[in-house]
Amino acid sequence: MRYFINLLFFGFLSIFFIFNLFSEVIVSDYVGDVKYRKNSFSKWEDISQKGFIIPDGGAVKTGSDGKAKILIDKSTIWLKENTAIECEVTSKYFTSIGLVYGKIKSSILGLARKSRFQIKTVSAVFGIRGTDIMIQSSMEGKSAIDVLFGEVEFVYTIPPKKGPKNFIITQGMSFYIEDVEKPYNFGLITKEKEREILSNWDPSASETNAYEGIDEREKKINRLKNFIAYSNEINYEFNRFTYKERESDFEAGRTLKDLSGNTVRVDQRIIRPDANTLQMFNIVKRENYKNYEYATSYSSNRNGFLYNGGSVPNRLDSFIITFNFNKRLPVNINDWQGFFSDSSLKANWATFVTANMTSANKIFFVGEAYKYNTLRDELINNTEVVGVPQNSNERDNDVVITGVIEKTFLDDIVNFNFQEKNLNDPTGNLIRKSDGKDINAIWGIKTGEGFEINGDTKLYQIKGDKYLKGDIQNPSDNDYFWLTQENYLISNSGKIKDKSDITSSNKTAGEIIKETAVQSIIYVKKDSNNNVSNDDYFLDAQNIDNVIIGDVPFYVFEKISTGVNKFKD
Repeated sequence: MRYFINLLFFGFLSIFFIFNLFSEVIVSDYVGDVKYRKNSFSKWEDISQKGFIIPDGGAVKTGSDGKAKILIDKSTIWLKENTAIECEVTSKYFTSIGLVYGKIKSSILGLARKSRFQIKTVSAVFGIRGTDIMIQSSMEGKSAIDVLFGEVEFVYTIPPKKGPKNFIITQGMSFYIEDVEKPYNFGLITKEKEREILSNWDPSASETNAYEGIDEREKKINRLKNFIAYSNEINYEFNRFTYKERESDFEAGRTLKDLSGNTVRVDQRIIRPDANTLQMFNIVKRENYKNYEYATSYSSNRNGFLYNGGSVPNRLDSFIITFNFNKRLPVNINDWQGFFSDSSLKANWATFVTANMTSANKIFFVGEAYKYNTLRDELINNTEVVGVPQNSNERDNDVVITGVIEKTFLDDIVNFNFQEKNLNDPTGNLIRKSDGKDINAIWGIKTGEGFEINGDTKLYQIKGDKYLKGDIQNPSDNDYFWLTQENYLISNSGKIKDKSDITSSNKTAGEIIKETAVQSIIYVKKDSNNNVSNDDYFLDAQNIDNVIIGDVPFYVFEKISTGVNKFKD
C-alpha cells in the first residue's frame, strides 16, 4: 500500500509543472465558406488550413455553405451554416464565447470546480456544464437552447422588471425566449431536437450520413440515462456515510479508458468534514466492467493476477484518504502553505482506504491506518493502530485492515473508529471503538515475504506481500493471506505509459498530468504453501479496481508543497 500511496501523490508531485493559463481556440475541421478575424477592428479573412488558431478577441463565421468545428481544451463547439461566434476570453478558469447569430452545438468537458464556461447571446448568458447542448440566437434577441445532457445556468443580459433574473435549465429541457421584454417558454426536448443533437455535426459528415448509426446512439443514450439514475442512487448512499460533508473545496472529473477497455468516469474531490479533518475522494464509475482473464497462470512473464469475478454492470470503486490534524484547517487555501509549514502542526491520525462499493449492501475494502506517536514524533503503522501494544524497540510491521463489511461500517473505517476485538489476546478481528460492535473486518501484519516485478521501460509494478492475520499469539495455516497489487501508469486511452512518454515529452507537466492516470487493481488472495493462490480469494471478494487521476492532488500540493514534506513518510 505504501508504494501505491507514494505513486499516487508524490509520483505526480515529482513532475513539477507550470500552469498554462490561456487556452487555444483551434478550428480543427471546416468545409465551405468559413472566415475569421483577429479582432473587432480587423478584416474578415479566409481560414487557410485545419488546425488554424484563433487569437483571443478573434471571431469565426460561416457562410451559407460553411460549417466548422472548434476545439477549446477538451471542449468542442460545432458551427452550422450562417453562424458567427466571438472568442471573448479563453482561459483555464474562465471562457466566454459570444454567439452573435446562428446555431451551435457544444460539448463542454474537463471543467474544474469554480471554473466557468459561458456562451453569451444578445438576450442572455448561458453558463454551461455538460455535453450535447444546442443553442440558437439571432441579432434581434431571440434565443433557444436544448439541453440533452448536463445543465445550463440562464442569466438575462438585461434583467426583466418581473420574474426571476436567472435559473437552471436541466437536461432534457428546451427553453425559448422571443426577446427580453417577453416571457420565456419552458418545455421538454422534442424527439426531433434530440435526434438533431445526436446527429454527427462534424463538417466532414455529409447530410446523408450525419444520421448514420443514430438509432444505436439513442439506445446508448437511454442506457446512459439509466446508468445516471443508478449513479445518482449510489452517490446518495455514498454521501450518506459522509453525512458531515460540506461543499467540496476542490473537484475534478475525467472520462477515460482503463487497461481492459472499459469506459471509466472518475470524479475527484477534496472536502473538510470538520474543522480539523481533510479528506480526498476518488470515485470510479463504470457502466460495464468486462470479464477479463489472462492466458496463463501467474508467472513473472505475465502482467497481473487471475481475475475470475465475471463481468459487472454499474461498477463503483473508490479511494478515500483522510488526515486529522491537531489544529483547525484555514478556510482559505491560500493560507494552507503557512498552515502546513507550522512546526507545531501534527497529524493525529490518517487512513488510506480503497474499496469496491458496487454492491448495494456490502463493501470490500483494503486500507491502512496511521496514528501519531509522541515519542517518535511521527505517524506510525504497526499494531498500535488497532490498539495492541508494541515493544518500542520492535520494528514496524506494517498493518493492513480488510474485509467485506456492511456499508454502514465504511464510515467507521475511514474515520479510524475501530480497534482489535480482544486487546489482551488478539484475534485479528475488528470492532467499533465507540460501541464495541463487530465490524466483521480483520487486520494483519506483513511477514516480510513477498515479491515485486517492475517493467523495464513500461511504467507498471506487480507485487504481493504475505500477511499474518492478527491472531498473532495462536497463528494457524489458515491465518496467512496475500495482498496483491497491479499498479499501472496509463494514458486516457488505457495504454500503459512508457518512461519515454514522461522523460522525452516536450509537454508541460500540467499537460502530462491531465493525460495520465494510475490504475491500481488489488486482491486479497489465499496462501498456498507460502505462495499466492491465484485462483482463490481469501475473503470471498473479487477485486478493487481504482483509476486515480492526479488533477486535484496536483493543484493542492502545489499550494502547500513547502510544508508537506514532513508528512511524506
